[in-house]
Formats: sequence, C-alpha cells, structure tokens
Amino acid sequence: MKTTILTHADCDGMCAGAIALARFPDANVFFTKPVSLYHDLQKTEADRIVITDIALTKRDAPNILKLFGEKKGILYFDHHIVPKSVKKQEIGKRVKVFIHEKDTSSSEMIYKYYQKDIPRERVWIAIYGAIGDYSDDTEFVKERILNWDRRALFFEVSTIVLGIKNDEFEGYDAKRRIVSTLAKGENPSDVPGLVKSAKEAVNREFDLYEIIKKKAKTYGNIAYVKDLPSFGFRGPSALFAATTREKPLGLYVHTRERYIDVTMRTRARLKLNEIAEDAAEAVQGSGGGHTEAAGAKIPIGSFNSFLKNLNKLI
Repeated sequence: MKTTILTHADCDGMCAGAIALARFPDANVFFTKPVSLYHDLQKTEADRIVITDIALTKRDAPNILKLFGEKKGILYFDHHIVPKSVKKQEIGKRVKVFIHEKDTSSSEMIYKYYQKDIPRERVWIAIYGAIGDYSDDTEFVKERILNWDRRALFFEVSTIVLGIKNDEFEGYDAKRRIVSTLAKGENPSDVPGLVKSAKEAVNREFDLYEIIKKKAKTYGNIAYVKDLPSFGFRGPSALFAATTREKPLGLYVHTRERYIDVTMRTRARLKLNEIAEDAAEAVQGSGGGHTEAAGAKIPIGSFNSFLKNLNKLI
C-alpha cells in the first residue's frame, strides 16, 4: 500500500511523523498546517493517509469532512480543539482511525497506537514530541520518562526545537532528514549540523530579547512586536514581548503579502486557543492552537480590530 504522512513542521509534528514513518518506512512525508490541510489533502493520492498534529479550522472543516468521506484509509491523530461546529463522532465516521485526546501530544497518541509494531525505544520520540509541545504532564509520559536519563532527553528536545529555527533547518527537506533520522532510531543530535544550529539559535534568542525590550508596544493587556527579521523565532518573540512589558499576552505579528500571521504566547492562565479563534473570526480570519501557545491568520488591514477584540476577550 502507498502511504503518505501529513504532519506539522514543529517538534511534536516531526516526532509524530517519525513514529508513523517507523511504522511505515516506505511512506512519503509531507508537512502541512491547519490553513493548508484542505488544499494539501485534495492533492494527496495514497492508499493510506496518516494525518498527525493538524487541527481542523472552522472555515475548512465542512470541506475536509467531505474529503474524509471520499478518501479511504485515513488515520487522524490530533490534540487540538475541534471546532464547535464539528461533532467528533462525524469525524470518526469518515476516517479509518480517529484518535483525539486533549492535553496529550500527537506523538504520544500515535506511539500508543503503534507501539506493538515498532521498537520499544521509539518511545523516546514520543517523549521528545510531548516535551517539545508542553504536553509532558500526562501519566504515560511521566511514567516512561523515569526509565531514561531525563537530562539527555531534554537535551535532544532542545536540539530539535532550537535547531530548526535557523535557516539551514527551516526548510521542509531538512526537516524530512530529521524525521527520517528519528524513525531509524537515531537521535536529533545525530543529524549533522543540528546541534550547532541549536547553539546558534540560543545566541540569537538572547540578542532578540534585547531588541524586543526596545521595540515592543502595548495595547491594554497585550504587548506586541511587528515584522522583525527573526521570523523563525515567532514564539520567543511573542513571549519576550509579554515578558518585557509585563503583560499577560504577547504577540508576534508578521505581515505577508495577502494576510497577517499572528503568533500568540501567554504568561497567564488564558485559554489562548479559544481567544485566538474568536478574535480572528470576528475579523473574518481563523485562529486556534493550544491554551498557552496559539496563532491566527487575519486579513490585511484588520490588525487594530483584532487587537481590540483580543483585549476585550482577555
């Protein structure tokens, strides 16, 4: 059977994709994201399609559900909030496998599903993905992390998370090399150049903090920075904005040709995924993610309205 893996290009997505590749070593690996899933799924022709760590957007959900029903052999592993307009039972009826667990990494979910079919040590990949996605507080991860040297595990996670921030590993081909390396049972630090890239990223983050201290602006309970050159550091940029201005919510705003890309991080207990979705939809955009880390895609010219909506929701 021809197998295609569609996964996210962050740490959890790459680790989940690597576990899928360990199970199906001849599979093709492609990276996508929520706003691109419908388009990419339309183009995907395979007997088995494994989707990991990709949320459904409210806008595209009806069309994606229709595709789920038309295409055979879809296995879907995800932990993001399902849009209120979609019933989880409807997803389950249209795909071969649907596993959705709140506050659990996609890496953990897919490992548990395939653990009898892959080497035991691939659990390292599940732990990497969980730590990288701030989802390592589950009983499964807490029990298994006791079997290994957690310092080594955290080193490897940092190698992935930081290493892919630099230009050398930002592209999809480089990320496929990481996925392939993990699937074979090797570690992130075995990927040539990735540790060096991670160290360079650490240095750049410290420099970035000093820049954001000078450039961050505020609106109500929000701090934000716009269009900095360090695009690969969107998450830290948003967090540093909140930190330097002592606000509960930080944004990194990147203006593209046709839309605005917003990355959101919080220092408080906010349901950031719900806030991002509601604020973005109010300006005809889309948003979502996790409770502490989320994002939005909004139309050009809508940022000020988006900002006001966010502040009201907080």
